[in-house]
Amino acid sequence: MNIWPISLFKTRKIETEVGLCISYPKSGRTWLRVMLDELGVPLRFSHGGSAFHNRDFKSPGNFLGKRKILFLHRDPIDTTISGYFQVTKREAWRNLFDGSVSEFVRDDRLGIVRTLRFNSMWLDVASNNEAVLVTTYESLHSDPVSELHKIANWFGVSVSNERLEKAVAAGRFDTMRAQEATGGYEESYQHRLRPANADDPDSFKVRKGVVGGYRQYLTEDDIAFCKERILQNRA
Repeated sequence: MNIWPISLFKTRKIETEVGLCISYPKSGRTWLRVMLDELGVPLRFSHGGSAFHNRDFKSPGNFLGKRKILFLHRDPIDTTISGYFQVTKREAWRNLFDGSVSEFVRDDRLGIVRTLRFNSMWLDVASNNEAVLVTTYESLHSDPVSELHKIANWFGVSVSNERLEKAVAAGRFDTMRAQEATGGYEESYQHRLRPANADDPDSFKVRKGVVGGYRQYLTEDDIAFCKERILQNRA
């Protein structure tokens, strides 16, 4: 069994890759991938069986013990809301969900409970395994240079301050959005970094790129529901 899933982005030879990045869908891996590519940190990227059309997650044991792993975590409410647009805009052809965003966050199969379950599984693994490093979408926003430097060092890749600054510039939202809109990523990332509908901003892979953006889409009741589920998950 090949435990290194085919990357959703551009193809590399396995022997050039220094490790693996695991994340739940819509946790910001496209953004991280673009910056790490600019830095020259070659990773294999996987959702660990958590893609929305999958029913069951893959066991972390399928990935451990081979190479170092980076786990990318994002606020579960932001992740779930971004997932709603992925399912209803970019993957609408799969017919996975046809309802409101309020219904989506409460959906047992696709909503926030699923997000929490996957993230908790991997955070538990990381807390007991020195071969797993956790980074967060939020820390990459607040201090991208330091966080990228930490990741590069973790995988044994030496990077200069100049390259770090260049990587951060490549990962700026307006730069990535413009690249996607004009087909600038076609050669490197093919259809995976292409809007489903160029006239619909919510169908872009690079959609918002903000922290706490869920507040634009959820009611107070929705937010309270999500926060209650987060507290229950921590109990």
